[in-house]
Amino acid sequence: MPDKRKTVSYPPGQGSSLSTGAPTSLLPAGTAPEGGAGGPGTTPKEKTWGIYVYYAADVLSVEMQKAAWSSLQSVASVGSNKNVGITAMIDLPMRDTAYYVLPQQPAGEAKQPVYPDRFLPNVNSASIQTLADFLQWSNDNCPAENVALVFWGHGYAIDDFDPTIQPKNPNGTNVSGKGRLGQRAIPGISGARGHELSLLFDSTHDAVLNNRDFGNLLRTYTAGLRPEKGIQVLGLDCCNMAMAEVLSELQDYADCVVAAESLLPFRSWLSEKALGDFLQTGNLTPQDFSSAAVDMFINSYDSATDPFIELSAFDLNQFKPLEDAMKNLTEVLIDAIDLPENRDAIDRAYLSDVSFLVDGFIDLGTFCEFLIEFVKVEAVCAQADKVRKALTKVVINYGFAPDDKEKKIRLATGMTIWFPPWIRFPGVTYPQIDLSKNYLLTGYPQTHFAQVTNWDRFLLKLYALTQRQ
Repeated sequence: MPDKRKTVSYPPGQGSSLSTGAPTSLLPAGTAPEGGAGGPGTTPKEKTWGIYVYYAADVLSVEMQKAAWSSLQSVASVGSNKNVGITAMIDLPMRDTAYYVLPQQPAGEAKQPVYPDRFLPNVNSASIQTLADFLQWSNDNCPAENVALVFWGHGYAIDDFDPTIQPKNPNGTNVSGKGRLGQRAIPGISGARGHELSLLFDSTHDAVLNNRDFGNLLRTYTAGLRPEKGIQVLGLDCCNMAMAEVLSELQDYADCVVAAESLLPFRSWLSEKALGDFLQTGNLTPQDFSSAAVDMFINSYDSATDPFIELSAFDLNQFKPLEDAMKNLTEVLIDAIDLPENRDAIDRAYLSDVSFLVDGFIDLGTFCEFLIEFVKVEAVCAQADKVRKALTKVVINYGFAPDDKEKKIRLATGMTIWFPPWIRFPGVTYPQIDLSKNYLLTGYPQTHFAQVTNWDRFLLKLYALTQRQ
């Protein structure tokens, strides 16, 4: 039977395999290997853990494309073992999309080359169909008792930002980066789609994955392929996704989530060391897996090349009590802001907090701490304290770097919430502020978090009172 595999050219300086040397025993596209080393027609054995990594690297930034390729090489250099199986997909511009079942690597320095198990013509990596196909393919080729889904790419969190609007630099190139700050868009565009989050931008197809599609994907995947097991770890290796609004939407689909309040550098937190340590102790709980990923990433921080960073691990089984506490806090805040002195105190809490984006992604735990300090209303203080306590059960680990006493990131507690600055400061301007304003009216009230906590009602009332001043 002829070998239907083909080679592919990736970023400059890279070959078709994930390392150099003679090809390993590889299978034609469409066959199912057993642990990455079986033969045509074999049925894979279920492993203890399956790690499915989705590299949405069809982006404008060459640096980001290379970083995705480098991350995939690191993952492949570790490879699978008898307890842990790893699949990966990488989508880059103007190239066939490659799919891998990563084999076990031999002990020692010498590593075997790894070639794709499957190719498809360049896919839309921000498409629900593409993600569904990858998860089905991973499940067929690497079934596991526990699953960690890791999505690597752009992250925009709530959907008051449109990454498809691309301004030009003076040299004519598009702006790019792993998040909003790398893709500054033209201000003054109106309209909002009303989804809770957006991520995984695909430049070839000018598409972004929205919340409803992402939620439907996870719902379909768990119901169809893992009805009794669910998803143990959902890794969002994207910028700014550690938001209360995002996690609220995901709580029914995953036990744990790993995500960042801050921007993330191009390199992945799914590092060679993190994977290597995990393969040696493949019986880790989802909480242990998530928490270890945070520690290893923060410890790998390079102060010479990296900006400030933050990463959090969440236990979503503890999220509903946090929503209940937020609802009670919102109710007392809505009553308290009738008085100007309480509005001024909230301003002080807001300005003292750490903010991760100009659009008002503020740290929730720190905001509550400052509410207790500045708002002299007993009910507000009591409810803010309950939110803080509920938050500590959801955030099972978080870390930040550098540990600089001059940086506000030292105040971070692991999770952000949306509180746009124009609510209280009408003179502020920034890219896509009109989208932000329209989103509060037409999109944000549709989010699960707003519906169960009434946080949108607090923001709208505070905005109305500010306009009257």
